[in-house]
Amino acid sequence: MRTPPKIKSITITAVISLIIGFLVIISWIFHFPFFETIIPKYASMKFNTAFGFVLLGSLLLITEFKITKYCYVISGFLSALIIGIGSISLLQTIFNFNTGFDQLFINDITSLNKHLPYPGRMAVNTAGCFILLGLAMLGFRSYFRIAHIISQYFLNLVTAISAIALIGYLYGLPLFYKVSYAGSMAVHTSVLFFFISITTSLQHPEIGITKLFTGERVGNIMARRLFFMAIFIIVVFGALRVESQEFRMFSFTEGIAVLVISFLCIGLAIVWHMVNWLNGVDESRHKAEKEVTLINEEREKRVKERSVKLMNLLAKFRESESKFKIAFEHSAIGMALVSLKGRWLQVNKRLCDMVGYKEHELLSMSFLDITHPDDSLLYRDLAAKILKNENYIGRIEKRYICKDGSIVWISVNIATVTNKKGGPVYFVSQFEDVTERKKAEASLKTAYKEIKKHVKNIQDMAWKQSHLIRSPLANLKGLTDLLNNDPANSQILQYIQAELERMDTVIIGMAEEVSVRGVKQIVVKKRSFKKVA
Repeated sequence: MRTPPKIKSITITAVISLIIGFLVIISWIFHFPFFETIIPKYASMKFNTAFGFVLLGSLLLITEFKITKYCYVISGFLSALIIGIGSISLLQTIFNFNTGFDQLFINDITSLNKHLPYPGRMAVNTAGCFILLGLAMLGFRSYFRIAHIISQYFLNLVTAISAIALIGYLYGLPLFYKVSYAGSMAVHTSVLFFFISITTSLQHPEIGITKLFTGERVGNIMARRLFFMAIFIIVVFGALRVESQEFRMFSFTEGIAVLVISFLCIGLAIVWHMVNWLNGVDESRHKAEKEVTLINEEREKRVKERSVKLMNLLAKFRESESKFKIAFEHSAIGMALVSLKGRWLQVNKRLCDMVGYKEHELLSMSFLDITHPDDSLLYRDLAAKILKNENYIGRIEKRYICKDGSIVWISVNIATVTNKKGGPVYFVSQFEDVTERKKAEASLKTAYKEIKKHVKNIQDMAWKQSHLIRSPLANLKGLTDLLNNDPANSQILQYIQAELERMDTVIIGMAEEVSVRGVKQIVVKKRSFKKVA
């Protein structure tokens, strides 16, 4: 259910209803008749009617301000109570019985003294207005649209009944405010019903007759103007009629003639005013149309100028796009546009040849679908760095799994393309096949390992054989020293010859061991040493 907006006029009307209701109740209790009739010799507001206005004012305030959390229940109770007061009074009049409710709270001594029928009973039209207002307030609490529509028309009917009663008072027509013998609607009763019904109907201005007077369209404005002018005319002529009747300025026939002439003059004044107002509206519309036409012409001129600029920019863009497409498709290296989530957006033929997939197959896959599992983290880390720093250009070497299952090594350069606000849109990637270089690097690593192994073997062998050579050399040095002391000692020469042969044998053994270990074969000719006689 739509919560109606708070309307200041409803609050004011509710407060006035409470004040007048309490004043009338007090006047009945203390026999102060001024507030009962307001205008002497006219019908008075009954006690039950005043009590009904107190309830109605309370209901409007509770509904408007939600004074308590039980306001929904309280408003329903007050609406039912108002309907009950009106229904009891109306049923008593229709079916001609007396329940004693009319003088339940206080005795209507004035009516009893004048021997008027049904003392203390409110008029039929007053009771009907209370019933309609109570039903309307209950209907507005409903969730159904049809209930709101019916309730709004109930309020419009109360407005019509009270307006007719007021016109009857103004023009001295008792038929308008008095229903047969059942009493008359008091003046202040009519005024309260009139304003309560109008202000309450503003809660739903889109429904009923109220929608004719709300809104800002020309028809709504004209309706408001005519309506208030009509009310002004009715009130003014009604007052003139009362004054002329009081001072007997005109006879009945003359009064009718004066009234007709006055209505014609006022009607002509209204027509003159409305024609001038509508002509002013029409002139404003023509001015607005001219301004709109000028604005449209200026806008069309600007649109044409911008269209020419746009076409030039579009031609340049198409030219640059064509150049980019040619460079992209015929590039010697692989190129691709990749989304921020890693999906292929556009690939060239060279990249397709590298991985063995066709273009439509790659476009249906993501970047990681063909990446070797061991290298997937490399791309994610690099993409995160690039997104943090838009000017960063990353490069990695990773393995891709081709369509036939083979592995290729590819060097990938990645950069971002940004929008006008500087935010990343997609990646631009370049791909270069480095499989052969990776194989050469692997071969070099293997050869380096073999060389290191041979150098180690030679070092081990040199250390071992150096020990074997040092032994005969040491012996030779000692024998040489002995020979220097005794040059004629032939036995020392024999020893020297034996040590030389042993050293020769060691050197030949070293050469053979080097040859066995893979080092280039060293051909050593065994020397023969002559024995010394």
